Amino acid sequence: MMSDEAVPAPVPPGPGPRPRQAAVREPTGDGRVDEALARLDELDAAPVSAHVEVFEDVHRRLQELLASAGQDDPGVPGPPAGGAPPWRGAG
Repeated sequence: MMSDEAVPAPVPPGPGPRPRQAAVREPTGDGRVDEALARLDELDAAPVSAHVEVFEDVHRRLQELLASAGQDDPGVPGPPAGGAPPWRGAG
């Protein structure tokens, strides 16, 4: 039997919001940095109004870690004695 009712055609996906895929974060090698960055995982479940608080907390924690880099762990390697820092090319 045929029906006189029109069947709506499927709507092709358009330029609207798409579901985000979860970001895969590589470990940084510093558990304190990884712990700070892990707070960013809360953003998907948090309302946008709470994002600023999370960003500010992560930023503050990373700034504190950067300011204290090498002070709390004497095993953190620095530039080689008498040589150029490792990020500079040998002239």
